[in-house]
Amino acid sequence: MFRFLSSFYDNYIEPYFSSGVGEPDRSHKSKILKAGRLIRNTRLPAAERAGAARDVGILSYTGGYEHAAQAADKYMASMTELLKTPGLTEQDIVRVLEGLSAICYLHVANQNTAQALGLPDTLLEFVSPTSKLSFTSQRWSCYLLSILCCHNIPIICHLKDAEALQSNLEKLASLDWEKWPLNYALELLRVLRLQQSAKMDNLHEEDELKGCPFAKSGHMFGKQLKEHVYKI
Repeated sequence: MFRFLSSFYDNYIEPYFSSGVGEPDRSHKSKILKAGRLIRNTRLPAAERAGAARDVGILSYTGGYEHAAQAADKYMASMTELLKTPGLTEQDIVRVLEGLSAICYLHVANQNTAQALGLPDTLLEFVSPTSKLSFTSQRWSCYLLSILCCHNIPIICHLKDAEALQSNLEKLASLDWEKWPLNYALELLRVLRLQQSAKMDNLHEEDELKGCPFAKSGHMFGKQLKEHVYKI
């Protein structure tokens, strides 16, 4: 993901800062509109639409709260529906989850839109033991859930009422998160203030011993994340 981010920034974003031509906000918004049209075009292959969804997320995150992130809001419904497309590959699911994570990062209005679209419930299905998704997709689902919870009490309350969520998160938290900045299943347990078992307490202590302190949701887009490359 991060090699892609670096390449995308070098080729499409940095020139607008170095050349002094146009405002970055407007260049981002224009690219979001172009990628958004691809997302909505159901005649295109799902892989192409998923790639456009990730592009919209990256542009939303790098283009600023007031312009790019708000412009991306109108495509969230199509992105959420795309997640439910039968036969969508694991790689494409991750791309859409990446895009939605960036759109909702520290943007409460977009988080509320996600809730209105039923995205939290879709993600709860993804992290369920009955889900056929890979652990990679489930980790990204936990990460997106943690972003949706950030500064958003209604979503936190909604998730706390979810049946069997605690046991599902505990199971995911016990798996391998070594290449991630945080164990986001465990982070969700803490954010939601769900009662943790002794095993979860031990996991928490192990992470602290590794020098991996817990931070607020959205940490993945910080400086530390650039040191990690996720493999699908």
